[in-house]
Amino acid sequence: MIKVMSFIIPVIAIGVFVLTFVLMFSPKARGKMMSKQVKATKYMVDESKGDIESISTNMADATKGGIETTVRAIKKGFTEDEGIFCKHCGSKIAKDSKFCSNCGKEL
Repeated sequence: MIKVMSFIIPVIAIGVFVLTFVLMFSPKARGKMMSKQVKATKYMVDESKGDIESISTNMADATKGGIETTVRAIKKGFTEDEGIFCKHCGSKIAKDSKFCSNCGKEL
């Protein structure tokens, strides 16, 4: 067992060294390696396409309400000229305020 291990470990180490050396200096070998990686990535994307579409649809549904609220607030902010909103807490405050009346932070 020890004789076999003393033979296998150096062979594996030499093989890794040779492979590393070849990949460092051979554009053709790097190209083949990258080609295999690209093919594997394309395969993974194709296989998980349905899951990705499902996740993006669920995320869109989950954030829809927040986006609508934000858009309404922006539209309302453009049409109302009576005040501004605090950038820290979002409370409506007087236009000439230097501090927020709700959170007290400087504007």
